[in-house]
Order: sequence, then structure tokens, then C-alpha cells
Amino acid sequence: MNDFVADDLYESLARPLAELCPAATVRNIESGQAHADVWRAIDALGYTDALVADADGNAGLALPELCGLLFAAGEAGLPFPFGDTIAARALLARAGHCGNGACIAMAKSISADHGGIRCGEVPGAFLVDTFLVEHGDKWLLMPAAAAQITAGTYRGSSGSPSWPTGDAAIAEFEIGPGGAVAWTNALRSAEMAGAMQAVLRQTIAYAQERSQFGKLLGRFQAVQQDISVLAEQVASVAMAARLGCAATTYHPDPTRAAIARLRACEAVPTVCAIAHAVHGAIGVTDELTLGLHTTRLREWRATGASEQHCAASIGASVLAGPPRPMLDFVRDAAVPA
Repeated sequence: MNDFVADDLYESLARPLAELCPAATVRNIESGQAHADVWRAIDALGYTDALVADADGNAGLALPELCGLLFAAGEAGLPFPFGDTIAARALLARAGHCGNGACIAMAKSISADHGGIRCGEVPGAFLVDTFLVEHGDKWLLMPAAAAQITAGTYRGSSGSPSWPTGDAAIAEFEIGPGGAVAWTNALRSAEMAGAMQAVLRQTIAYAQERSQFGKLLGRFQAVQQDISVLAEQVASVAMAARLGCAATTYHPDPTRAAIARLRACEAVPTVCAIAHAVHGAIGVTDELTLGLHTTRLREWRATGASEQHCAASIGASVLAGPPRPMLDFVRDAAVPA
């Protein structure tokens, strides 16, 4: 059981993911091997339609209930944009469009080109069937087959998609509240919390089995202190991720999502540094899975909203309300009205 998420949804997804997508499979997918069968098996579990309303014959979970699934996906090192697909399919269903079976990444257009659409680096861009792109005041469902994808920085499966024109869109509909930034902030922070939990578990296990100077690493006080700091960071990110998904409406609250994203991003350097310091050189080899998770964490930190953007968004929310102590603002944000 995940130390920071104890719910049935986490357990029901974590077990099959361990069988369907072990580390060897993740590495094969990242190196460009065929992945369609793996995605179909994951999709067949049914969780990718978790947010689709009951009227469509599916679970219709509320956003806060999604946390366990996102934790499990992050902990498993799933290479596909799992959280993006869940949100995108729900948005499509509400707009009267079908996203069944598709692996979908969410992105925001950063292009000012004449009629063109260009996005920043998208995790798992080479693994998806379609992209749900926020472009102006609309969502555009863009086909991956028509995209020009520039290779990413962190993983072979990631990249920056672009289209010469928006005419290739399969569907389009109004954005409404909660655009791509709010959604990805909320979803990614929970997946990051799951990945950090995996890093913590691996670090504790290694410290309990590796000896140095005739003594287990975990017996050294300095190592114990480092692992304590690591556990503190993981716990705080897990709590923040729950806050990011604590919405009273269908869409994530932008301020709560920004808080979750900021906390997760702030923790990445500390979590990765401590884990690799405890493991030493073996931590970057394929013998262990540590590198899969720390690379993913660095990618998620680099490819979403920046920490400065999140902090500015939170600050604007504070200043927009009545004068009050910051502690009161945080307390109110943590408890949905």
C-alpha cells in the first residue's frame, strides 16, 4: 500500500500496472518499441474513463477521488499521459465528442503564428493518438498523425508538437473554466507525488540492504537524516496533491492546483539529490529503476507551468481578496467552500 494514499482505487490500479508495465517494458517503450498493445491493456482496465459521467455508463468519479489513480500511475512510472487522458476524455464527453480508446495528451498552444499551432514540450507526445490543445478560447482535438513533433529533452517519447494550421482539428469546443494549465497542474502534482513515493521506497530499501565500512547505510545517522528529509518532502507533496484535486466543481480550482504544482516542483531537486546521493553511482544505471522516476520528475518540473508562474498566480489570488494573514488564505484554500 502507498504510505500516503490508502484507498481502494489506488490498490486496484497499482497491482495490474505492476504486471502490465514493469520497468523493462517502460524502457522498451521509451526506446521507441511498439506500445499499442500495452496501452490497450491499460485502457481495458477502465480507469481512463473515470471522470466520464454516469449517463455514459462509466464511474463518473469526482475530481478529488482521482488522486489514488494518479498516485498509482506516477509510482508505476507509466510512460503514457494517464492523467491527461482521463481529463481529456471527460471534457470530450461533456462536449458531446467521443474519446474512447484514445491516449490523449493535454497542452496549451504557445504559438502566435498565422493559423499555426505550436505547443511546448509534452511528456509522452510520441505515445499519444491525439492532443487536446487549449488554443485561444477553444479546445482543439488535434491528431497526432498530422503533427510535427520535435524531440524532447528528457525522454525519447516526449516532444513538442506543432501543426501548420488548425484546420486539422478533429473537434473543437469552448474551454469554459479550468484550462490546460489548471488541469495539468492538478493532475501532474498527483502523479509527481506517486513518483516521489517510489523514489522514497527505493531509497529506504537500498539503505537497508547496502553495507559500507561493515555497516548498513541505514545505520549511519547522516543517511537517516537525509531519508527523513526525503520522507518529509514526499509527505508534503502528497498532501499538496490532494489539495490540488480538492475541487467542489467539475474543474480543478486554479489556485489550489497552482499551490500543488509549486510544492511538487520545489521538492523535486531535494528528492532527486538525496535519493541519488544515498544510492551513489548505481542509481543512474539500468540495474535499478531509480533513474526512471527521477528523470520523469525532472521532466514534469521542466515541462509544465513554472514555479514563478504558479507563485504569481497564487499571489494574485491573495491580493484579489480582502486583506488577511497568509495563514488564513492557505487554510481557506485547503477547505473547499
